Amino acid sequence: MSDAAQITRSLGTIKTELEYLANSGVLSPPQLQSIQAQLPQPNGQPSQYIDPKYVDGGSQFNPAIIAQQAQDPGHPANPSHPKDGRMNE
Repeated sequence: MSDAAQITRSLGTIKTELEYLANSGVLSPPQLQSIQAQLPQPNGQPSQYIDPKYVDGGSQFNPAIIAQQAQDPGHPANPSHPKDGRMNE
């Protein structure tokens, strides 16, 4: 069996199992739609799905930004920031 045929077969199996879970009430319709949208295409191409919570990029963790903020004494990321109104002693 070729790779494309195996991919198509596997995706079919996954979709069948997901539909079973949805019909059993384990997955809600929005969950089923979200999961199916994230599956690759039958030809093996990755899905174009992007989770909406990551679209703006603002909610992603960025260590470089945190490190830069930690250098600012007025920013809460700085260890000496007066979080409770007092400087650390």
